[in-house]
Amino acid sequence: MKKKRHWALGAVVGVLILGLGVFLIFQEESFKRIFVSLLGVYMIGSGFATLLGLKSYRLGPRLRPATLAKALLTLLLGVVALILPILVADLSFLVLLYIIATELLFSGIVSIINLVAIRKLDIAFSPLIGDALISLILSLLLFFFPRQIGTVLLKGVGILVIAIGLYFIIASLIARRSLKGEEGKTIEGEAEILES
Repeated sequence: MKKKRHWALGAVVGVLILGLGVFLIFQEESFKRIFVSLLGVYMIGSGFATLLGLKSYRLGPRLRPATLAKALLTLLLGVVALILPILVADLSFLVLLYIIATELLFSGIVSIINLVAIRKLDIAFSPLIGDALISLILSLLLFFFPRQIGTVLLKGVGILVIAIGLYFIIASLIARRSLKGEEGKTIEGEAEILES
């Protein structure tokens, strides 16, 4: 009885996830807002990480103010990107994406300059390298594909969710088939015992 409930529950979950995936594909405007807000969350995290790392980096008198400006600007734009899509209904996402792209490009360049400046110090480079790469890649994507990036990501997420839903449904059908096979074997076994 429990096994029967499991495959039925799996099938229901699969259908719900599949429906969510199809729904997501057609939610372009909502997804743009979510995407910009997620960029904001990333930028806030990046800004805080830069501020915390500023103490451990022995930067010169020129690089320290630039890095501090980068951290504060990233934090400020991150908060704006996080809150603005929630508060403002008629938001020009294209303008906001270009502003974010410009800041990310600046952030990536400052991170690379800092990497070069502190390469001789005994400091873990991985956070700086990661920040530089992510910032530069995101800025290039936003500069070259500002209109398409939301649509492409949305379609990708929608297809992934649909695939997960299909997996649940197929796994449930396989579980159901194996359960029926087990029940058939049990009935045959009971019939043989009764005959003997």
